[in-house]
Amino acid sequence: MDAAEPDARRVRAARAGILVLFVGMGLMLGTHVSRVPSVRDALGVTLAQLGALFIAGSIGGLIAFSLLGGLVARLGSLLLLRLASVAVVVGFGGMALAAHLGSPAVFGAAMFVTLGSFETVNALANAEAATVERMAGRSIMSQFHAAFALALLAGVGIGALYSGAGVAVPVHYLVNVGVVGLAFLACARLAILDGAPAAADSEERAGGIFVTLRVAARERRTLALGLIIFCAFTIEMSANNWLPLTLVDDFGRTEALAALLYAALVVAQSAVRVVGGRLIDRLGRVRILRGSAVLVAAGVLLIALAPGFWAVPLALLLWGAGAALGYPLAISAAADERTNATARVAAVAAFGTIAGLTMPQAIGLLAEGLGLRLSLLLVVAVAGAMLLLAPAARPLPAPATGVEEGEGAADTLEA
Repeated sequence: MDAAEPDARRVRAARAGILVLFVGMGLMLGTHVSRVPSVRDALGVTLAQLGALFIAGSIGGLIAFSLLGGLVARLGSLLLLRLASVAVVVGFGGMALAAHLGSPAVFGAAMFVTLGSFETVNALANAEAATVERMAGRSIMSQFHAAFALALLAGVGIGALYSGAGVAVPVHYLVNVGVVGLAFLACARLAILDGAPAAADSEERAGGIFVTLRVAARERRTLALGLIIFCAFTIEMSANNWLPLTLVDDFGRTEALAALLYAALVVAQSAVRVVGGRLIDRLGRVRILRGSAVLVAAGVLLIALAPGFWAVPLALLLWGAGAALGYPLAISAAADERTNATARVAAVAAFGTIAGLTMPQAIGLLAEGLGLRLSLLLVVAVAGAMLLLAPAARPLPAPATGVEEGEGAADTLEA
């Protein structure tokens, strides 16, 4: 793309197309999350069995991440985005059929397809967003993630309306996801700036079909960024999974109030993401990551140790603000080197899936012995790890400097 960079108008159009992808992904996830209780009842499974079915989906996501870099090099990101958009609709269709039939086996297989294709769209959207961010010359990645979070809330709200109206899960799934899938296909060409496959003799093709795994294993910076994603995802998922429950069980609040307070956390997170680009440009990635870790630690400590409910609203605002920028910032950093950028984005994003598979369960196990509030102190330790890893996100030196990637990053790391 060096020989013919897109003009400003084309970059703005791509930004709009990418925004559609993020909004669509948020609506899809909200569609699923809002009907989990109904799905459980339709399948006739226990919570443990439902969790096992969700793990099947996570495995599909990990496999997709592993293959993504090689597939992009061979098929091109445009064709792959179109295929994944169709596949995610087919996957949700399978989930709808499983709910109709009451078949856990069909649901597990459909989840495998759904999350594999969803994570493919997710990685492609993030990689393209990083390209647009570089061409825009300022940090805008967090704004895409703000749109995702707000669309997720909207999807959950729409799901509540469907549920209240007595609409069956299969109908809800097919209508919402069908519309989003059509939107993905319609904006794919707009969102992807250069969707052609890599040349046969290119470095991207030379890396093989598992190039994503190779860059994750061989590049220390990519591995460190993946660990930052692991921390950021743990911080966010812990709020998603455990905050409403601790507000009900440990603070004696109603489920409705807990949901409202959790929504306030998401709004705080989204608000920081909207303005986060300016903060990153002004303060730098490393300071923002460190500050985010401190905010999260302060919020979680208040939740875990505060003597009364009075501290909870402040704690949620701190937790939400601190959780806002870690994930999008690490994704941007992963795409600093344009060669194999999509593979690196997929590699670091896979750490989020690993966190989702392990950390909620770890907190749940700790809660059995310590109680849920004290078990959340594990999130403080994770925030501390993110603070220590923050220097890995410093931008790489410009190619004109002539230094190697690792040396340039290491020479300019903050103390």
